Amino acid sequence: MPEDILGEKKALDLGAEMVLSEGVETDEELILARELTASIVKTVKAVRFYPPDNPTVKGFRDQLTKKFNFFLNKYPSFILQVGEYDLSFKGKILYENRDMKSSLSFILYKDGVREIRFMRGLEDWEVQGFIDVIKGGENINELEDDIVTLLWEKDFLHISYLATDEFLEDKPILIPENVEQFRANLIFKPIGHEVEVDIVEEGEGETDLDRILPKLMKGRPFLMDRNVYFLTHEEVEKLKKEVEAEIDPTFVFNISDVLFEILALERSREPYQDTANLLNRILDSLLGLSDFKRASDLLQRLYIILKTYDLKDWQREIIQKLIHSAGDEQRIERIGKILEKDEMIQLDDLNHYLVLLQQNSIKPLIKLLGEVKNSKTRRVICDALAEIGKNSIELFTPFIDDKRWFLVRNITYILGRIGKEQSVPYVQKILNHQDPRVRREAILALGLIGGQKAVSLLIRALTNGDPKIRAIAAINLGKFGKSAGLNALLESVQSKDFQKRDSMEIKAFFDAIGMIGSAEAIPVLKELLEKKSWFGRGVTDEIRIGAANALAMIPSSDAKAILEKGSNSRDESIKNACSLALKNIPSKEQTA
Repeated sequence: MPEDILGEKKALDLGAEMVLSEGVETDEELILARELTASIVKTVKAVRFYPPDNPTVKGFRDQLTKKFNFFLNKYPSFILQVGEYDLSFKGKILYENRDMKSSLSFILYKDGVREIRFMRGLEDWEVQGFIDVIKGGENINELEDDIVTLLWEKDFLHISYLATDEFLEDKPILIPENVEQFRANLIFKPIGHEVEVDIVEEGEGETDLDRILPKLMKGRPFLMDRNVYFLTHEEVEKLKKEVEAEIDPTFVFNISDVLFEILALERSREPYQDTANLLNRILDSLLGLSDFKRASDLLQRLYIILKTYDLKDWQREIIQKLIHSAGDEQRIERIGKILEKDEMIQLDDLNHYLVLLQQNSIKPLIKLLGEVKNSKTRRVICDALAEIGKNSIELFTPFIDDKRWFLVRNITYILGRIGKEQSVPYVQKILNHQDPRVRREAILALGLIGGQKAVSLLIRALTNGDPKIRAIAAINLGKFGKSAGLNALLESVQSKDFQKRDSMEIKAFFDAIGMIGSAEAIPVLKELLEKKSWFGRGVTDEIRIGAANALAMIPSSDAKAILEKGSNSRDESIKNACSLALKNIPSKEQTA
């Protein structure tokens, strides 16, 4: 057999990865799930093995789309749980591969993905986009992106996921699996955008020179023989210290301590101004070295001087001007060029610097936001702008008409993080944006802003044509915990077309009702729980499970009594729904 055929068979072989069931498998859904998972893995392998334009790749991609369509026509969703080395469906392991280089599960798991959900209505571009994300994730620059970020930026309509990454605010709805998870999150805290970057750990006693010398010596082994140069041990140690001093620029910037002492003691205007000018030049040098940590330390010390020193008016003016210049247009442009070239920047240090800037930096930073390609860097800039612009809404609103959808989306996110009610009219305008990703961001922003006007817009969004917008609006209404949105939610779940919606949306609406926790919802939930099916058992089961879970979240003895009665029902569907919901009610010991 030709070698290329052998290589192809080996590359696409799943014999050691797909976990076979014991005995004869009779569960049709599990059988189809196993076949679909195998098709996903084969397609990923084919994309890895063949060039993109190879007909074999197209064949695998087309076959995968057909298998997805077949499965989702029979069942409302396909949900894969992601373990470190395995993929599971409804608790059954279907795939296992402990080779970190080739394992599909490990690629997802290492970046924080814990579950992937494919919903009915899945489109061909979404299937292909998902495979492209997995392929792209193998060669990703971990300092810039991760799998979660790539999935987020694709903005899939029928693919969602659960992840441990804290950056996931604008993700497909993340709905907890039990009441304890919901109650733990009832007090909303804006998702932090904290960036973790791997750094090289230094060994104990290790110096910069110890790390740099091996790189210098690479390819020049004769240099490692110090006897060639007839240097004594003492001479080598002295040379080493001299090189270390030249490598480490810290000594250059220690002068800033002296300059700050001068600012504390100097009373003459000209030397005071000269000192401020020197600090300004040091700030430029720090930024040029991408040392945002020392740059932010310098700015913080200037703020301390303003707050704690007994300054004359002209001294205060000089310090304020120095702080103001830290965020002028030229410096922001310079920072943008640094971000383009330097991939090793500590983004948390960058954030610490940016949040110390003044309002004059807002427009230059928005301009930079429209140019930066690194998604994690964009998040840092957005967070800084939300902090700087707390009292400057008017500086952001002109950009909601920008032609770049991604910039409008970022501005919408910033308005949401600022959380001022005066932003609501502008967010309302954004709700009419032509791009669905921007409209969804607007709904998320309303959830952060709150207030009666925001609630009214969220209630209106419950009838939007986009199922994601409806689900996000429902969850936000539930998060507020107010009865204002309860009637609208109850009307929605009682409508004739509600049971035709996908399972993600159904769950979102019932969970929102449960989050509000009002006893007014109990009669409606009881009716839906016990209602006889006219449209097929599968759909009714989802309605019953949703109603039962909502009852479990309402702190009422009446709600619990309904569930206890239902757990003894002759109707298997009602019995199962109520029994599962009762397990989610925390005990007295848990709530104490």
